[in-house]
Amino acid sequence: MAVASWPVPGRARVHPPWTKQRTGFTVLLLVWLGVFIFSWRYIQMTFLTLFTGVGNIVHFLAQNFPPQFVNFAQTVNEAVITLGIAVLGTAFAFVLSVPVGLMAARNTTLHPAVRWVARAIIVACRSIPDLVFAIIFVEAIGIGVLPGVLALACHSVGMLGKLYAESIEQVAPGPTEAVKSTGATRWQQVTTGVVPQVLPSFASIALYRLDINLRSSVILGYVGAGGIGFLLNEYMGELQFRAAMGIVIVMFVLIVSMEMVAAVIRRSLIGMEAIPVSGGTASPGPTSNPWWLRWASRPRPADRLVARILPPKPAAAPDLVKSGGFNRETVRPPWTHLRIQRFSFLAGAIVAVAAAFVVTKTTPWQAFLALPAIWRTIVLYFPPNFQSGGSALSVGALQSLAVAVIATSAGYFFAVPIGLLAARNVSRPWVARTTRLFLVVLRAVPELILAIVFIVAVGLGLVAGTMALTVGTIGFVAKLVADGLEEVPQMPREAVLSVGATKVQETATSVILPTTPMLIGNGLYVLDVNFRSSTILGIVGGGGIGFLLQQSVSVLAYRTTGAIIIVTFAVVLMIEVIANWVRKHLI
Repeated sequence: MAVASWPVPGRARVHPPWTKQRTGFTVLLLVWLGVFIFSWRYIQMTFLTLFTGVGNIVHFLAQNFPPQFVNFAQTVNEAVITLGIAVLGTAFAFVLSVPVGLMAARNTTLHPAVRWVARAIIVACRSIPDLVFAIIFVEAIGIGVLPGVLALACHSVGMLGKLYAESIEQVAPGPTEAVKSTGATRWQQVTTGVVPQVLPSFASIALYRLDINLRSSVILGYVGAGGIGFLLNEYMGELQFRAAMGIVIVMFVLIVSMEMVAAVIRRSLIGMEAIPVSGGTASPGPTSNPWWLRWASRPRPADRLVARILPPKPAAAPDLVKSGGFNRETVRPPWTHLRIQRFSFLAGAIVAVAAAFVVTKTTPWQAFLALPAIWRTIVLYFPPNFQSGGSALSVGALQSLAVAVIATSAGYFFAVPIGLLAARNVSRPWVARTTRLFLVVLRAVPELILAIVFIVAVGLGLVAGTMALTVGTIGFVAKLVADGLEEVPQMPREAVLSVGATKVQETATSVILPTTPMLIGNGLYVLDVNFRSSTILGIVGGGGIGFLLQQSVSVLAYRTTGAIIIVTFAVVLMIEVIANWVRKHLI
């Protein structure tokens, strides 16, 4: 009696095939590993330096504990001014980024040439660090609040314009086509078919940028752009470290409070906590509204009693003959709970901007009056003088790029497991909440403060800047990883568990692997951010091209500074081109 048998699949058949994408990922990782090893040896990075510097950090903190709150009223006042600078910088950037984003998007641009011009503006604003903008504006206008506001606005246009253009390109074409079929003009198609779809995303991205600008405004004070950073620089220059620690604590409380408020508003606006990334807006999924919104919208016994006594009358059918085929009441959007909520947030934003103008004692008219002086200052930097810098320009750029590569790689190494712990769908609830709180604390400390701490530990140079950027990268990437993991659908995970897989196998195959392309694509974006941040850290002794920038600014070598700006722009543009190619061909 013959028994039917089926061939058992061999081991080779269960291996994933070597597709073009898999081969590209492998080559990219090998190239990244080679660049990382070269960068590690190039800046002479060692683990021994880190472990020996921990004792110096502990000794430094012990000597300056407890912190002193010297002239606490002035510190709080400067903190409020710093918040005002961040609000105005974000508001100006929002006003400028909306038309730039519309011109840069494929589906709303007026002409391909206009789109390329808008894209060039976005790349230029992203490539030049906000600290460089602040240096130029302080030189043109003088020390004060206005240079900080303009610096944040110009640099924020690069991020907001890019993300706004990508959001516009991802809108559903149905509403726009429906409006177009009625004979609407192009402007009416944009305002009625595109803008309503992207407004919640625009608001969420602007809130996220406000969070970034609040950290940056602290750094800009170091070059005379006003705010609490200017006061911190004064105390550090006088070696009043305990007073400086008091300012750091005030800054920390301000940043954490702002991040929590922004997170609540983002969830209320679009029902999720959207995180802008290089490829758009990553959304971890729907979350419940905050308690105060649930409390405000709960049914009340008095409402039910009134409805029984005075029941609402049914709406009368519109008389199309008398109204000529159109009744305004039938097309006017109703004042729903969501519409009232969003209108309240809009009114709150307007009040916040008005209060920021009062606190900072600035007006939009001052920015227009400063334009001639800014133009005369910009002309001083060009044509750039590459000969005065010599080989130091290329060496400084290579050092900053090496620092960015190491910080990005080391940051990912630690951020991925931390992100797993922070993901609500992977770890236990109490572990996720605790890890999320840790990430909020970690992200609340600006890289400039971290650089000062590590300089105390290991001395001036590239190693201190690398350590500071690594810690900052861990906080940013871990949150990005956690949000990406929470996007993973539940059904594939249940399918893997149904065949008898362990929890570790299920997490590795149905959670980590699907998010790997996203992590790789965002890695190049983080590299771009870290390179620009390394330029900032050079101002306080972190080495790299930022150190050359600080030297050229201090001796008023304008054309040399212009050369440094051009080199920085070229490196960031190179990273942008590589990142776009990777996303297009491998992701």
